[in-house]
Amino acid sequence: MATVLLDMAISQDGFVGVPGDADPGLYDWYFDPSGASRPVVDELVATTGAIVLGRGAFGTGDDAEGWDDSPYAVPHFVVTHRPPAGRLDGPVEFVFVTDGVVAAVARAREAAGDRYATIGGGADIARQCLADGLVDELQLHVVPVLLGSGIPLFDASGSALRLSKLRVVDAPNVTHLRYRVER
Repeated sequence: MATVLLDMAISQDGFVGVPGDADPGLYDWYFDPSGASRPVVDELVATTGAIVLGRGAFGTGDDAEGWDDSPYAVPHFVVTHRPPAGRLDGPVEFVFVTDGVVAAVARAREAAGDRYATIGGGADIARQCLADGLVDELQLHVVPVLLGSGIPLFDASGSALRLSKLRVVDAPNVTHLRYRVER
């Protein structure tokens, strides 16, 4: 069954975004990759077999009409208590899961086959997946910016997470870190 990868961009001080509509530029490296980042982007697209995201991340992409140009032609499992009425048309298949992250990740793992079931956002879904022990690998794209405040990826719940470094890719505007989660 598929390996679960948590993949997120993060500021140097641990934030994955800021409240509201402000864009802190954490994904600029993805949309305009340097030569060092291009293989990371290409690998992520090629090895992702399904995506798990929350309703907020879905709404952000939907509002920006970002799904029409998505390079991820894989099922997207949206964790939500309020699925939209009707069927969504477009190149991306959305499956709205109303019974939590464990169910969404299980469905994504099944759909992904031998590729990754990738958790792509937002922070709340990522934290739930980490707390429930659902993540096998963690890939952080650390952007050299200090936001000072915002939406943290990691909380202060006190639960420790042991990681083994798999890879570091240094690029001009981001450092890509990949870890295996130790059980």
